[in-house]
Order: sequence, then structure tokens, then C-alpha cells
Amino acid sequence: MILPFFYHIAVCFYHSVQESFIGRFFTGYDRDNHALNNGLTAAFRRLVPFGGKHFRSFRFTIAAQFDHSILLNAIRKYLRHLAAMSLPTYGLCCLFFSLFSSISYVICFLFSEHWFRSSSYTDLILSAAFLFIGICLIGSRTYLSAALCQSKIASFLLFSVAGAKEEYFRALRPVRGQTMVASLIGAVLGIFTLAIPPIFLPIAVLGFIMALLFYKIPEFGVISILFLAPFLPTMLLVVLMMYLILCFLVKYLRGKRTLTFGWIDVCVLLFMCIFFFAGIFSAKPSASLPPILVFTCFMCGYFLVVNLIRSKEWIHRAVFSVLSSAVIVSLYGIYQNFFTTVNSQWQDTSMFSDISGRVVSTLENPNVLAEYLIMVLPITVALFFCVRKFSQKLLCLFVGGTLGACLIFTWSRGAWLGLMLALMIFLLMYSKKVMVCGLFGILAIPFLPFVLPESILNRFLSIGNLLDTSTSYRVHIWEGTINMLHDHFIGGIGVGVDVFQTVYPPYALSGIEQAPHSHNLYLQILVETGILGLLVFLVFLIVFAKLHFSYYIKPFPSPRKYLAASLFCGILAVLAQGMTDYIWYNYRVFLVFWLLLALSIAVYRVTESENRPKILKNHAMLGGTNSATLDIPCQGQTYSTYTERKDS
Repeated sequence: MILPFFYHIAVCFYHSVQESFIGRFFTGYDRDNHALNNGLTAAFRRLVPFGGKHFRSFRFTIAAQFDHSILLNAIRKYLRHLAAMSLPTYGLCCLFFSLFSSISYVICFLFSEHWFRSSSYTDLILSAAFLFIGICLIGSRTYLSAALCQSKIASFLLFSVAGAKEEYFRALRPVRGQTMVASLIGAVLGIFTLAIPPIFLPIAVLGFIMALLFYKIPEFGVISILFLAPFLPTMLLVVLMMYLILCFLVKYLRGKRTLTFGWIDVCVLLFMCIFFFAGIFSAKPSASLPPILVFTCFMCGYFLVVNLIRSKEWIHRAVFSVLSSAVIVSLYGIYQNFFTTVNSQWQDTSMFSDISGRVVSTLENPNVLAEYLIMVLPITVALFFCVRKFSQKLLCLFVGGTLGACLIFTWSRGAWLGLMLALMIFLLMYSKKVMVCGLFGILAIPFLPFVLPESILNRFLSIGNLLDTSTSYRVHIWEGTINMLHDHFIGGIGVGVDVFQTVYPPYALSGIEQAPHSHNLYLQILVETGILGLLVFLVFLIVFAKLHFSYYIKPFPSPRKYLAASLFCGILAVLAQGMTDYIWYNYRVFLVFWLLLALSIAVYRVTESENRPKILKNHAMLGGTNSATLDIPCQGQTYSTYTERKDS
């Protein structure tokens, strides 16, 4: 009697919310997007009546120049030859490189003080490794293209992960000869080791392969950056992102990729422009220029994701890339907690003496690590509900448990609260029965002290306690930041923590004159870009929520909807943590934030494009309006009507 009663309450609550003004507002993204697209298209045609024709002509000209370029055709032919050459040819190159690099090692060892660089045993080991590789390759009778197709590891990395076409490599004709050229190249590279360490050769080869794959398959560049973001330094990520943007533009001008804009994209572009000009017209422009260039470059990653991740295969690769990276980061964080001396500079040791320290893994700060983890963790929950095999569920439990354990060892209370909020919203979106469990779960709250470890319980109970130096420090900085807003409410002070540290001290409370930022995302946006920047960001968040709730009520396949919901909830989690911390302080977290946000929108657009023909066909068969006049993307009302008829 009790369970059906609570379930009836949950059903009534869901129905009331969906039929309310707020429910209709947050599920009306398609109507807004359709109206905006029609309005922008009409306005563009009125202002620039021949712009589209001239731009298409320009793109065709660029594409023709690329296709008929003598230099580019020669490069393509040379690359095909490299892929079709025999393995013994490469083995001969390795042997000559090993020989001459060994000679160079001896010369450097004898004459390093006067003429050459200093040598090390690593150079000799690397030369021996190339000798071994060369001997193995010379004994082979196959060609590189065939070897790549036959090798399980190479084919997995090249075709399953990078997305290259296997048919291209199978269609290459073998190239014979070239032994003299290979020997000469190996000898020259070996001689170069007199000035350059041999380790740079494999690095250069790997860099060349990655650059080529980024150009040929920019989608692979996106998932590579998703994987590498927690590990690489910021400036190297900037270089990779700029190169990927260039590759996409070349593909777009050649007609190989498309560029689409919706209501959500306009909001992102507008916020990026406000961010950029807030840095240009800064109180200290020289300090704002570097951060706004990094921020603008990383925000362009949003447009790369939504325009390149256009199929379910690439969505799966992107999710696999994110989770693989997060597991490595988490395992390293767990290793730090148990096997190294963890730094305790980010905690009040007098109040939390039972905590040995807070892990940072590869992200330099425990709060930054926690921000990264809570954006990714909801994905594991969605996958657990979506997969069917028991082994897959165990894998999801392992990944989620690893990320969760590392999150605990960050001891970030804001991240814990943000994750709890995100998981609660995701589970409520997953099933109405979760509300029934929640109503019963309230009764279990008094028993939590008997279940939770004392250290975790003390950390939770300290939330809001001003005796904690971390909490009081934040509150005092918020007060000083609010004092700044009396003079900089309209236009802001400019982008960058260096600008904040310059302007903040006169407004700070006594003893809190030094602060890197405001420890609140929304206060920081307001103080850096002014009221206009904050309003645009809040409008963007509303549109972002409308897109996902509009998508979720449609009769699309559940696994894809759960994945989009998990990405959406991960962003909500870190935005909730933004109430107590400036989550964009770390550039790499800023990059991951926009990439995962864009991935959630890419899931929505891929599902829309895949299910559009089915929706039109079913709507026409069920006696609806003419499918030719149906708006695409379809409005929520149309989907509701379709669902009701199908149920009846």
C-alpha cells in the first residue's frame, strides 16, 4: 500500500512539472532554435543578398586549388609511398641509423668538452634498440600497409581508435626498392645525433604521425585532446588546439566538413566575444592578453566538438577517451594517497588532524582534480545502467569506483556536494521510482553517522563552519570582491588572475589582501566581464538546460539519452562547485569543461539526425500533418502527440 502511494505521488509530481510553465519553458528549445535560425537566415539574406553565393564560390576555388596543387599532390604521393614500402626498407634505415648514432656516441664521448654535446648511456641504449628493431624488420617479407592491417594492436589504434579507413591501406600497391634512399636517410639521421640526442628521432616520428592524422581525421584530434588534457602542459595544449583549428578550417574550406550554428552556439560565441573584449579593455591589458588568448583558443574547442563529432562511433570513441584518461589520473591519485607523502597545505591541519593530506594527481591542486573528476564520474553511472553484460557492468563499477575513491581523497567538500546534486538529478531523470527511493532515503539520514567513516563525516559537518580557515578565507574574499563591484559592476576589471591580484588589494578586508581569485565562478565572471558577461553566461546556462530537457522528453533510444543526461549532470556538478570555487582557474579544467559540454550537445545532434527520418515516417503513418511541412528539429508538442498516439 505504501509503495504505490509514493509512486503515485512521484508520477503526479513529474506530470505537474512537465505541464507547468517552468516545464514548458525548459522543454521549448526546439521552438526557440527554429525561430532563431529562420530569423538569422532571413536577416543575413537581407543584409548580404549575394554573400552566400560568393562564399560558396570562394570555397569551390579553395577546394580546386588544393585538388590541383602540384606540391600537395606530390606530398600525397610521397606519403602513399611511405605507407606502401616494405618493412625491410625501414629495417635498413634503422640499421644505418643505429650504426652512425653509435659512432656519434663514441665521438661525443671522446670530444664532448671541445666540439660536441655531452653523451649519456641512454643514447647507447636507444641505438641498441634501433639495431634490434632493424634486424627484426629486415627478416620480414611484408609491407607497412599490410602489416598495419594484420597487426591487432596497430589496427586497433589506427582503425578503431583513430578512425582511419582500412580500405585505404588495403588498396595501396606495394612499393619496391628504395634501399639506397633508406640507407642514406638512416645514415644522415645518425650523423645528426652529434648535435641532437637520438631520443628526439622517435619523438619527431610520433609527432609527424599525429600531425598527419590530425589533418586527415580532425575528429581524432578532438578525442586525442580529450585524453591528453589532464597530462600535457597548457601551452602544448594551446599549440595542439590551434593546429586542430587550422586543420578544421582547411577541411571546411575544401568542403570536407560542415559548420552548423544553433541557438546554443550563438550563446557560446557571444560569451566568448564578451570574454575576449573584456580582456582587451582591461585595467591591465598586458596581464589580460595571455589568458584571453588561451581562453579563446580553448573555447574554440567547443565548436570543433559540435561540428566534428557527428556519428555514434565518434561519440563512443570520445567517451572511451575521456574515461581512459580519468582512470589513469585517478589511479595515480590513489597511488599518491597510499604510497607517497601527500601535501597538507590545502587543509586546516588543526581541525582535520585525521586527514593525512589531499591528493592532486596530475592537476597540481586537489580542488582542480575534484572538478575534473565530478565532470566525468556521472558518465560511469549512465554506462552502468545502459550496458547489458555482467562483465561490462563490472568494468563500469571498477571505473566508477576508481574515480570515486580518488574524489574522496581530494577531500573537496564543494565537489562532493556538486556530485551529490548531479547524481540526484540524473537518477530523477532516469526513473520516477528514484523519487520513491528518495522519500524512503530521508528516513535513513539519522543512521549515516553509523555508516560513514568519521573523517568523511567530520569533513561534511564542517561545511559552513567559519572556524575552518578555508571557509572563513573564502567568505572574506567574497566580501572583498563585492566591495570591488561597487566600482567595476558595469564593465569589469578585465580577464586574468594577475589583473584580479592587482585591483583587489585596496578593496580587501584586513589580513586578506592576497588572493588569486574570488573563489566563486559567478563572482569572478561578474568582476572580470561586468554585468553583461554574467547575464550572457546565465542565459547560456538556461539555453543549455532547455536543450537537454527538450531532448530528454523525446522518444529517442534510452542509452543515448542517459549518456547526454550524464554529461549534462557532470557540467551541473562542476557549476555547483563553482559556488565555492573559481573552477576556471586551471586552464586544463577550463578546456575539459567546454569539450564535455560540447560533447553533450553533439550527442543531442547526432540522435536528432539519426532519428529524423523515423520520426517523419511514423508521424505520417499515424495520421499526423504532412511530414513535408513538419519543422525539423521537431517541437516538443509534436513528439508528445506522437507518443500519446503510439501508446493508445
